[in-house]
Amino acid sequence: MRSIILCEGSTDYVLIQYFLRKAHNWEDFKENTGLRKRLGMARILKHSQCGDEVTIAGCRGSSNLVPGFDFILESNSLAGMESEIYQNIVIVTDRDEVGTEKEFINEIQGVLASRKVSVESMIANDAWILCRHRNAHGREIQFRILLLIIPFEETGALETFLLKSIANNDTYDEKLINQCNAFVDTVDAEKRYLNRRRYITKAKFDVYFSIRTPAGQFVERQNVLKDVEWEKYTDIQECFKKLEGLRGNQTF
Repeated sequence: MRSIILCEGSTDYVLIQYFLRKAHNWEDFKENTGLRKRLGMARILKHSQCGDEVTIAGCRGSSNLVPGFDFILESNSLAGMESEIYQNIVIVTDRDEVGTEKEFINEIQGVLASRKVSVESMIANDAWILCRHRNAHGREIQFRILLLIIPFEETGALETFLLKSIANNDTYDEKLINQCNAFVDTVDAEKRYLNRRRYITKAKFDVYFSIRTPAGQFVERQNVLKDVEWEKYTDIQECFKKLEGLRGNQTF
């Protein structure tokens, strides 16, 4: 089975890969060069047990998620063989306000309508939706889409989970993380720049790592991420358990 996860940027792109490896036994395979050129970042993972593949694609920002989704639908339409179709399309994003979440869902529905894709139910967060589409070759294809709109709370963010995991394993790092968090919470008193919850979450993550690995040492950061018990993330974000559906034979 062939799947793709579309996320916003480089941080989510890296962290989702680690989550899939540790929590669901996916293994690094190779770069998806075609999608990398189109979307920015794209890495293929294969499952260690069943051989299915999933591509993680970072879309260079939230504004490129919907165009990226449209491009994947176009790719599905033009696919000449069943093996070239993305049978599962996951979109991971975050929206702090209910209004923007509704707007995002409306954009997704607009893309589906423009591509003449029929859906079995209304698009909603945290739900697999079965889709049908007659492709460019006149053949009906089926696939599923899943929206994961996070964090529902700040504590559910991948970055927050990571920092808490590090803090629980080392008292020195715990003190450092607490100081970094306090700095971010107070440094922009007028909220000129850190004016959204998501910005604050990302800033806390970035400030800690700018101190822990100030020269941007790739290996050191990799070692930090490898030591995190990613499988416990589903205790916080129940919705991520649905990514189990990316492996094994899926009956439509």
